[in-house]
Amino acid sequence: MPEYVLEHKKEGIFDIFSIGDLSYRIGGVKPLFVTSLRVNIRISNGTQYYYDGFDLYLAKSRTAFSQAANRVLDTEPERIEADMLRILEFLESERDAALAASEYSNKKELNKAERDAGMELLMDPSLFTRIVDDMSALGCVGEDINKQLLYLCAISRKRDKPIHVLLLSQSTSGKNYLVDSIRCLLPEDEVIMLTSLSDQALNYLPDLKHKFLVLGTTGHSPTVEQQIREMLYNKELSRLVVEKDNDTGRMVSRMIKIPAIVSCVMGSSSGKMKTENAKRCFVIHADESREQTKRIHEYQRKRKSSEYLVVHKKEIETIISSHKAAQKLLQNIPVVNDFAIHIDFPALRMRSRGDHERFLDLIDCVCFLRQYQKEEQKDNDISFIHCDLEDYRIAYRIMVEGVLNSTMEDLPKGARLLYEQIAEWVNIEAKAKKIKIAELRFTQRQIRESLGLAHSWVKSMIRLLVDYEYLVIVAGGEARSKTWYSLNSDEGSQQSNLSTIPSPEKLNEYIKQKTGQTGKTGQKPSLKH
Repeated sequence: MPEYVLEHKKEGIFDIFSIGDLSYRIGGVKPLFVTSLRVNIRISNGTQYYYDGFDLYLAKSRTAFSQAANRVLDTEPERIEADMLRILEFLESERDAALAASEYSNKKELNKAERDAGMELLMDPSLFTRIVDDMSALGCVGEDINKQLLYLCAISRKRDKPIHVLLLSQSTSGKNYLVDSIRCLLPEDEVIMLTSLSDQALNYLPDLKHKFLVLGTTGHSPTVEQQIREMLYNKELSRLVVEKDNDTGRMVSRMIKIPAIVSCVMGSSSGKMKTENAKRCFVIHADESREQTKRIHEYQRKRKSSEYLVVHKKEIETIISSHKAAQKLLQNIPVVNDFAIHIDFPALRMRSRGDHERFLDLIDCVCFLRQYQKEEQKDNDISFIHCDLEDYRIAYRIMVEGVLNSTMEDLPKGARLLYEQIAEWVNIEAKAKKIKIAELRFTQRQIRESLGLAHSWVKSMIRLLVDYEYLVIVAGGEARSKTWYSLNSDEGSQQSNLSTIPSPEKLNEYIKQKTGQTGKTGQKPSLKH
């Protein structure tokens, strides 16, 4: 069979291919395709035409089209099928070239002003305080520890081992605003935000390497949940597809694997966490206190002033541009933690195995973000940076004060906080009525109205408190009768003992005793990256 030259041109929405004496007009080619390419085709020999539509990736469809076209044009089916494969290869090369050009255009070089602003931010000794203050300027007030953890989660996308966060809170608590404040500080092409998705949507995203993935609070199907777990754990998406082997004609299974190195933040308004998701994530809660509500109200009033409209707008633009530049300056350099062997961790619960590893990863992420404040070192042509005591101090505060109080207890933090509010209210009411605490009965409505909380939240949290025997049902609970509760006891909820984790001061003393050295590096910042 002679080898004809393939010629291609565009005519409006159609791709026109000329191969020898045959012409192919193809419509419906999507800009991005992966494993399916359904198109409309018109084949012509100059005098006769044949129209059809099928998926170019399906061997069975290509064969059927070639045989049908042969009956009209009297052209060898093998020749037409070979043309189809050449056209498919051409379209794939065009797609790959377009993706490469798009990726290149998104990675434009920083100018000197942008680079200087980004470097100034990364070398700021008060970098983590700066992150909190900058996000406050964007309107995300309070939530200091959560801001720092989510920022570390976002920058960890550049590492080979990203970290992930599960954010729990009731509706309208501001968790979406918190995530949006982080998202606007990142380059747009490095963020993937999904509020809902079909079962196969993740498999067809063009690029899942070193991205910040934001998943909304909408419930996902079991298939999507499994894909999310696979991304977080295996850093890839894999699936089996069935296709026809061109040589044997038999149907065979083929494994398709897509790299998926993402840092992920997920939200939930149920107050509960799925075990399979939670054990791969840092689990935190949005601040739902009245003090936080007051801070939000104060900012909302301030935002109406003329100062905010004139001065603050320029300040926000400067903040966003400097953080985006800083993000682009970060390099995926390995991190070494020589004092990790001196860190102890609670071992009472099995889930502490994962929490311990996440704590070490968190220290690495802090070090990674502070990379321009460290001296780059080399050993056998391998470049790396060292963790220091300041990295540990920042990670210790985030982990001990902000994370482990949620994850090291069986009782979710939201339920524990509600219990403490109920206990305080019960003490006041019992004292006013001059009765014992255990004798005071109350309903969900009384709790909602007294504490100013949402119905669905109180309902779900009280159910947990009953399950964990912090509250007791003393009456009602049947159809058409309200339920009355009382405190099981006047003791507070039990919190985990985290004293085994050494404080930064204790760790420094321990390192000096063991090695005669301090945990502080004392090294000057380097600009050699």
